[in-house]
Amino acid sequence: MIFIQEFIQKIQYQQCILISYSGGLDSTVLLYQLIPFMYQYPFLQLRAIHINHQINNKSEIWSQHCHKICQKNNITLKIQKVFFKNKKNFQNHARKVRYQIIKKYMLKNEILVTGHHLNDQCETLFLSLKRGSGLPGLSGIASWKYLEKEKKIFRPLIKYKKIEIKKWAILNHIPWIEDDSNFQNIYDRNFIRNKILTPIEKKWPIFLENCYRSMKICYKQDKALNYFLDQILIKNKLLYHNIKVSIIESYIQEIQIILIKRWIFLNIKKNISYNKIKEIHHKLIKEHSKNPKYSIKINNYKIFRYKNIIYQIFSYPDLKNTIIYWHNHNKSLKLPYHLGELQKNQYGTTLPKPKKKDLVSIRFHTCKIISINNKYHKKIKNIWQENNIPPWNRNRIPIIFYNEKIISIIGIINFSNYYNDIWKISWTKKII
Repeated sequence: MIFIQEFIQKIQYQQCILISYSGGLDSTVLLYQLIPFMYQYPFLQLRAIHINHQINNKSEIWSQHCHKICQKNNITLKIQKVFFKNKKNFQNHARKVRYQIIKKYMLKNEILVTGHHLNDQCETLFLSLKRGSGLPGLSGIASWKYLEKEKKIFRPLIKYKKIEIKKWAILNHIPWIEDDSNFQNIYDRNFIRNKILTPIEKKWPIFLENCYRSMKICYKQDKALNYFLDQILIKNKLLYHNIKVSIIESYIQEIQIILIKRWIFLNIKKNISYNKIKEIHHKLIKEHSKNPKYSIKINNYKIFRYKNIIYQIFSYPDLKNTIIYWHNHNKSLKLPYHLGELQKNQYGTTLPKPKKKDLVSIRFHTCKIISINNKYHKKIKNIWQENNIPPWNRNRIPIIFYNEKIISIIGIINFSNYYNDIWKISWTKKII
């Protein structure tokens, strides 16, 4: 029986394949299923990667086994050792580390294949139920997806039961490693596999197929729902980093919540728990007057409400105490944290030219009240407000000082009269 025929038909000319090879039953069967096609299609390049977690006392023996199998079949193998200081939530942490390593070693024209099968799908469904997941979690493991830009992962065995895969391995005398940790029920996935799914499958042999069918239905419904949510966002030009509260409030509460969830996902590319989205909705929509300064950090983004608009803004480090000296004015000055650069040219803001003895510095913070042309004083807060500068950008705009005297907030306001000589400075960066 060929499990990967459908997958092979999707392979493009000159395709490179990287298999995540643990030496266990699933990845071994996948490897041996791929080997004949490697000879049938000489252009198909096959490599393997083995992650040695160094947890089991047999780890080195397993690595040697994988090396021997790959060497026998003329397959290039990369073995990477990993050391885990923290054993807490090991399986989940190990999975993340594996994918980080694999993405690092993937070639430009290479796809990753793994040995996930139907039993893994159902285990994932039960884990999602345990966590209280919504439609995305109940949709199971995708047969393929992007790991990141231009890097794909395929799971050719995802429709097949483990018992089918094992029968094929025994029939074809395929050697594999049996990891005794798979029987340790301290891990959630192992408990579900050994204590829940095994008895269920004995009573209802078709249960796994029905689970898979339910997951596909959830996937299709989730895809359809996202289509309609995207239409709302596109129609209102909201596929960016802000969304008007009035748009959200024009729908019933149930739609408000999933609309916020979809909007966050499209920007951050991370599914947020339903409870967290409900909290964001409650604090930013329903009770904003009671929590005007509420914000939540997700990954490297901060989500908050400002002037009846909800924003997702990348959370940059605080530049309040940062000072950058610009000694050679004829050279452009690079600013930190992707803020672009300042350069002397004929197109920029007109400023009084510094004298030879003046020390020019760039800062991102100043005092609360500033003297303008030595005539009157103005609050910095009012300057920001008059120029519609939102709070999150007020310490990201370069402020030019000559010695300790403030000269200009670039592109916004000058604080000093022109001398006889002038120069022009451009800031090559757009902030949102």
